[in-house]
Amino acid sequence: MKILCQSKAKEPYASVINELSKRTRVNVEFVKIIPEGEYIVLDEHGELINLEMLKKIIKPNSVFVVGGPDGTSTKGNKISLGPYTLNHQIAIIVLLELLFRIMNPTHPYNKH
Repeated sequence: MKILCQSKAKEPYASVINELSKRTRVNVEFVKIIPEGEYIVLDEHGELINLEMLKKIIKPNSVFVVGGPDGTSTKGNKISLGPYTLNHQIAIIVLLELLFRIMNPTHPYNKH
């Protein structure tokens, strides 16, 4: 799996993203232009999802797109983490955390 974002992360977010990326083995790439492809796009106006729904839509080769400060015009299956706008860095962290929970269902979250 991979996450693409059109804006780089700044500290302290960059360190958290780096750590969660390693734990989930999900590559996070900061790119200027999103190449053509099939994506799952995080968008505040997308379908509101929960953990169970996310489990059903992801595949080992899923690529997520998180817009930068100006959003994104990338087309794809649009999902929402909630009815609000998140800073792109926070959205990446929340998505990585959800993916970690899906990949590690027996992990004792409150003990790490």
